[in-house]
Amino acid sequence: MRTDRGTARRLLRHPRVELALKAAVAATVAWVLARQVPGAQEYAFYAPFGAVATTYSAVVRSVAEAVRTVAAILLGGVVGVLADVVLGPGVAAIALVVGLGMLLAGVPWFGDARSYVPVAGMFVLLVGQGEELGYTAAYAGLFLLGAACTVVVSTVRPALPLERTDRALSALREACVEHLRSLAAVIDPVAGDGVELPDRDGLSGPLNRARTEVDELRQAARGNRRARRRSDDVARRTEYFRALQRAALLVDDLQATVEDQPWGLSVSHLPEELRTPTADALRELAATTAEAATHDVEPGRRRSADRATATLVSALHRYGERGGSDAVTLVVSAVVTTLRRSLSALTPWDRIQLSTSPAEALELEDDRTDR
Repeated sequence: MRTDRGTARRLLRHPRVELALKAAVAATVAWVLARQVPGAQEYAFYAPFGAVATTYSAVVRSVAEAVRTVAAILLGGVVGVLADVVLGPGVAAIALVVGLGMLLAGVPWFGDARSYVPVAGMFVLLVGQGEELGYTAAYAGLFLLGAACTVVVSTVRPALPLERTDRALSALREACVEHLRSLAAVIDPVAGDGVELPDRDGLSGPLNRARTEVDELRQAARGNRRARRRSDDVARRTEYFRALQRAALLVDDLQATVEDQPWGLSVSHLPEELRTPTADALRELAATTAEAATHDVEPGRRRSADRATATLVSALHRYGERGGSDAVTLVVSAVVTTLRRSLSALTPWDRIQLSTSPAEALELEDDRTDR
C-alpha cells in the first residue's frame, strides 16, 4: 500500500503532470476570455490553441515562442492577403502562398514557429475569404490572448527542473564511469581477455540529454522568482555539467585510442609493465568520476587518481630509459595527457589542488601516507 502511494506521489510530482495542468488551466481561461470578445466567437478556438502551443516549462521560452508564432501568423496572413489580391482565390494563389510561405519560413529566427507562416497564409486565403484582414487580426490576436494566459499561469508557479537535471547529470556520470571501467578491464593484462568495450554511442545519448536539461534549467531560471532563491543550485549544476561534458569527451577520446591503432599499436597490446598502471589509473579516474556527484568531493580521491597517473608516468619513464619503442611511448603519452585532462576537468582548482608534476604527486601521496 505504501509502495502504491509512493508511486502515485512520484507520478503526481512528475514535471509533465505540472506542465499538463498549467496547459489545461491556461487553455480553459483563454477559451472563456475569447468567448467574451465581441465578434470573435466564431474563431474563439484559436485562444486555447495558442495557450497549448506556447506551453513550456520555462516562462521565457513561452514568451519567446509566443512572439515568434504571432509574428509568423502575421507574416503568413500578409502573404495570404497579397496572394488573394494579386491572383484571387484559386489554385495559383494556393501555390503562391505555400511556396512563398515556405521560403519565408526558412528565416532562422522563427525557430519551431516556422510552419505557421504557410499554414496561416492558407487559412487566410481559404477560410477568411472576403474578410482576409479581419481573419488575420482575429487569428493572431486570439492566439496571442491564449499565449498570454499561458505566461500568466506559468508565472504564478514557475517551474525549476532541478530534479530532472540531476537525473540527467547522474546518467551522464554513470555512463562515463561504465566506459572508464570497461577500458580498464580491456587494458588490464589479467582481466582483459574476452572483455568487450561498450558502444561509443552510449556516451553521446546521455551527454545530449544532459545538455538539453541544463539548457532548459538555465532558461527556466531566467525571470523566475524561485530561481532567485536557488541561484547557487542552478550555477552549481551548470558548472558540474561543463566538467562532466569535458570528461565525457575525453573518455570518448580514450576509447577511440583503445579502438584505433595510432602508430600501428593498440593500447590493449602495450607491454604488460605499462598495461597494469594504465588500467589502475583508469580505475582511479572512474572512482573519482563516480564520487563526483557534486563538485565538493573529498580531496583524497582526486589525489589518489593524481598519484595513479603519476605512477603510470614513472613506468613510462623507466620503459623509455631501457630503450623502449617510440610508438609505445607516443601512445601512452597520449593516454596520460587525456587522463590528466579528465581529472582536471572534474577538479575544482579553487578548492582542491592537484600536483603540478608527476614527482610532486608521488611525494604528496608519500607524505600523506607517512602521516
